[in-house]
Amino acid sequence: MPPIVSEEYKKKKKKEILAGALACFGKKGFQAATIDDIVACSGISKGAIYNYFKSKEEIYLELLNEQTESANARVAERISMFSSAEEKLEYLFDLYRDMNPFSQERKDRITVQLEFTLYSSRDENLNRILNERGKKFFLKLITDIMEGGQAAGEFRPDADPNHTAGLFWTFMDGAMLHSVINEEYPYKTIIDYVKSLVLKDLKQ
Repeated sequence: MPPIVSEEYKKKKKKEILAGALACFGKKGFQAATIDDIVACSGISKGAIYNYFKSKEEIYLELLNEQTESANARVAERISMFSSAEEKLEYLFDLYRDMNPFSQERKDRITVQLEFTLYSSRDENLNRILNERGKKFFLKLITDIMEGGQAAGEFRPDADPNHTAGLFWTFMDGAMLHSVINEEYPYKTIIDYVKSLVLKDLKQ
């Protein structure tokens, strides 16, 4: 009879696998990395990894969900402290501006994320999952702020919340990509400039 494994043990083992996988993806790239590479990085056997995950794609999706849910909870708590929609939108711009995209750890995370996004475009199921995740966690964050600002008379009523949300995340993805491939990219200056343009446009 196999030994009974506690839920605490399962959570701990899963976290160890995810940590090893993240290090592996950062070092080798998502597409190049194999389960054997994750075994080498994590020190956990292939059989144990397959007890928790069916594939490296499933591992990365779990990493994304874990990071996104915890980060969004912190951001939502912080945003709730601001009284105006303009302050909330400014906070989001400043949050990304103040991140350090040039640190090696940050570069690794950005590179893996962008690589996985491109990889998922060739897989209908992965593409659907990422699009649903984007709508739930990212687009809604901006559209809620936009709609609140319009209801309060802060932002012009004819501005489309979905377009503003799409613009915000398209720009942030692009700024992070350029920061990865060009260490001289004026990341903070450009984010400040785009912030001023967006806020000016919303209040016209």
